[in-house]
Amino acid sequence: MQDNWQRTIEYVRLSLTEACNFCCPYCRPEAITPETQTNLLTPDEWLTVLGAFHQLGVRALRLTGGEPLLYPHLDELLQKLQERQWFEDVSMTTNGSLLGKRAKELQKLGLNRVNISLDAVDELIFDVRTGRTGQLPAVIEGIEAALAAGFTSVKINTVLMEPMSDDMVRSLLANMEKWPVIWRFIEYMPFQGQTFRGPTFEEWQAQLTRICGGPLIPVEKNGAKKGAKSNNGNGVEADEVKDGKATAVKKSKSVTGFGPATYYALPQGPVVGFIFPMSHSYCHECNRVRLTSDGRLRLCLLRDDEADLVSLVRQGKSSEELAEHIKDVLQLRREQHEGPDMAAPKRAMWRIGG
Repeated sequence: MQDNWQRTIEYVRLSLTEACNFCCPYCRPEAITPETQTNLLTPDEWLTVLGAFHQLGVRALRLTGGEPLLYPHLDELLQKLQERQWFEDVSMTTNGSLLGKRAKELQKLGLNRVNISLDAVDELIFDVRTGRTGQLPAVIEGIEAALAAGFTSVKINTVLMEPMSDDMVRSLLANMEKWPVIWRFIEYMPFQGQTFRGPTFEEWQAQLTRICGGPLIPVEKNGAKKGAKSNNGNGVEADEVKDGKATAVKKSKSVTGFGPATYYALPQGPVVGFIFPMSHSYCHECNRVRLTSDGRLRLCLLRDDEADLVSLVRQGKSSEELAEHIKDVLQLRREQHEGPDMAAPKRAMWRIGG
């Protein structure tokens, strides 16, 4: 399935609910609870939509929110997806606070990978970043439960809302050594206007290079690049070790996933990802579309172009009919977003799916 710019669409991000038990300032102005969600799509309605994307050749599905663990029919949806085996990869992005008791069961239901949001490892800073107090231990429990559950990979996502001090960066690096995860750093996007000003791609790369005492070495999603051996146990292998460092690393699609991150090996070994859509745009190779929790197809995270799918589903349209409609809608995709100086999208981040 291709859009009008000959980009192959193989990845769908599905927001199951707008509800979240956190209130991160770059995402939402106030808490949206499950009780406020009155028009959620049922698993069968989502299956009609996802069946259309399966027919169109989509290979990967990511479940998001809000907080997807607050979607009341999550287990049922995963069970039905597991029975159908439509997608090579089914993953989830979560804040991790509710994951501790559910990680193993979700893995048994066919969830392949999890990404866990963690914007700080200092408890006081974490409280500010999430708009909640005392939740960091629950998130850490969720990370450790995910690592024990046997997922293909566990990733940590950190949004860079503002420049970090060197000490804060060193704290993150210390946790990279403690947890066998891939850590990804995400550029702030202007969903709350220009309230925050995080580092650009070049600024963040330069800071990590300076603190690590050596260059960051690019790692391809498939294949190998010169780099350092990772200790993360997530499919990154060294071809040769010389003077305590590896000369090549390999990464599989199942580890890096289908997303937009650019990966680097740090001199000490861990592999990290950069997702910087504003200062390091990847529009030319964008392979994904989004489904909002109210059943709309959003063609670009940073543009307000959308198409109503849920109304067609509730009118009784089949997956086959929906697939034809989706093919037409994809031809409306723009070549790129408007860049760092763009105005905030009309639909807030929490209403799109993080």
